[in-house]
Amino acid sequence: MPGLTADFTGDFDAILLTGGSARRLGGIDKATLEIAGSSCFMRVLEAVSEAKSVVVVGPTIPASNERIVFIQEEPRGSGPVAGLWTALPLIKNHLVAVISIDVPLVAGAIDELRASWSPSDVALVASDGTDESYLVSIFNTDALRQAISQLSSPINASMKSVLAHIAYRAIIVTDPDMLIDVDTPEDVKRVEEILSRRK
Repeated sequence: MPGLTADFTGDFDAILLTGGSARRLGGIDKATLEIAGSSCFMRVLEAVSEAKSVVVVGPTIPASNERIVFIQEEPRGSGPVAGLWTALPLIKNHLVAVISIDVPLVAGAIDELRASWSPSDVALVASDGTDESYLVSIFNTDALRQAISQLSSPINASMKSVLAHIAYRAIIVTDPDMLIDVDTPEDVKRVEEILSRRK
């Protein structure tokens, strides 16, 4: 994609996606789910502490931070790609980090992706060496817009369908625990155990 490359030396924005029904967690809002004394939202927000602005797709959460803007995808619950498409008009920087709110140990993963960025890249996706975490990623903003615009509709589209239109690289993170997504009570317990060992 000519003209879409960029060095990762300047500013970046972030999009945090809070959607998902959390059926296996009793329908709780994962953003407000507390793990070891801190919510998933606050843990993921810390992972993008260097972002110039943060667009959160989902219900408003009390947060005294002028960097943060809340927005809701339409129709509500129509998936991560619809959420990204809703958030992208608010993104001003040429690079954007995309993170799902249910990856509470993600701190460090975005830093590793940033450190891996090369002038020829348009997208990086974090991997634990086996599976790719599409919602722990960095995109050239224009490339992401172009890829989503090529879909018949962003509603209920998969991230895999977006990445089919982008030449991305998978980056294996140094600690696979950073990519644990919290979907079940067992996941919560696992993350709590990891955090307790870090004390």
